[in-house]
Amino acid sequence: MADYEVGYGKPRFQAGASGNPKGRPKRGPVAFAETIEKVLNAKIEYRERGRTKVASAQELSLRMLVDRAVSGDLEAAEIVLKIRERAERYGDAGVELIEISDWMPDYPGQSGEQKAQDLKASRKDDMSVP
Repeated sequence: MADYEVGYGKPRFQAGASGNPKGRPKRGPVAFAETIEKVLNAKIEYRERGRTKVASAQELSLRMLVDRAVSGDLEAAEIVLKIRERAERYGDAGVELIEISDWMPDYPGQSGEQKAQDLKASRKDDMSVP
């Protein structure tokens, strides 16, 4: 056990040694884009014409910008038009999953290395033919 006295009024751990040597792990870095996405997608309650409605922060900020543009703010109108142009050009900025299948012929029991060697050999054959 311990080489030192343990009990009432005595330390539980030896001096300089913690009860949890590894300690609490540090928080990993949070991507700034993820933080912005969370804030913009947060739901907010607001009142419109006497009724309570719920919308994302992103939608509400766009509504406010459009309202300013309609009331004559040229800078707001320019921003709205730029946002619209970008949305039409690029669409949603989400990530698309692309699945590629049958890009190389499969043979039963063939490993990835064997596939790569077959591809390399077929490319050499194609280059040697005039």
